[in-house]
Amino acid sequence: MHRTTPYFLTVILAIAGVTACSSDQPTGPIDAPLFSSAGASMSQPADHIEDFGNVPGAAIHAATLRRNKNNVTVRMEAWVPAPNTATVWGAIFNAPENCGSSPCSIDDLLDNPASGPSLLRAGGRVIGGNPVTITGQVREGDTSEALFGDGLLDAMTAEVHFVLRVHGPQIPTMVDDQIHYIDGGCGVNDCQDVGAAIFQPPI
Repeated sequence: MHRTTPYFLTVILAIAGVTACSSDQPTGPIDAPLFSSAGASMSQPADHIEDFGNVPGAAIHAATLRRNKNNVTVRMEAWVPAPNTATVWGAIFNAPENCGSSPCSIDDLLDNPASGPSLLRAGGRVIGGNPVTITGQVREGDTSEALFGDGLLDAMTAEVHFVLRVHGPQIPTMVDDQIHYIDGGCGVNDCQDVGAAIFQPPI
C-alpha cells in the first residue's frame, strides 16, 4: 500500500484491540469461488503490487480482481516458503475520492473516516507447496469478517487493497486460528505481512 508501514496489520490490531480468539470473531471459512459470474462483472489486473520485504523468499507475483454487483474476488499468484499458513485481508476505501493520496494510504485507513475505510478478512489457507494461488472475497454489506468499518458498500467503485499475511508453519492445535484470525498463531510463530495488491476504482 502507498506509504505503508511494514507491519500495518499489526498496528491496526493494536489500535482495534482485536484478540485471536475473541468471541465476536467468525469461526467458519469464507466460501470464495473464483470469479463469480453473477450479474455484470469486470476483471482488472492490480494497479500496483507492493512487496513489504518482511518475508525472505515470499512475494506476490501477480493479482487479478473480479468485480461484480455483489462482491470483489481477488486471485493472487504468490510464492510463500512452505509449509506455511496465510490469511488475506481486504482494506476497503468506499470513498477513495476523499483519500489524502492516490492510491489511498494507511493514513486514510486509520485516520480518515471520510474515505469510508474498513478492514475485513477475505480468505485463508494452508500452504504446502509453491507456487501458490491464493484467493479472497469480500461481499457487499457483509461485516461478519470485519475488524472495523462498514465493509464493502459498492463493489464497482471502491478502492481495495488485498494484503497477504503469513502466520508460519502449522501449529497442530491452532491451524483454524492461523487461517482465520489476524494474530492466529502469532504468539508462537513470527507473523508477517508479505505485500499488497492494490486495485483502484476502474471508473
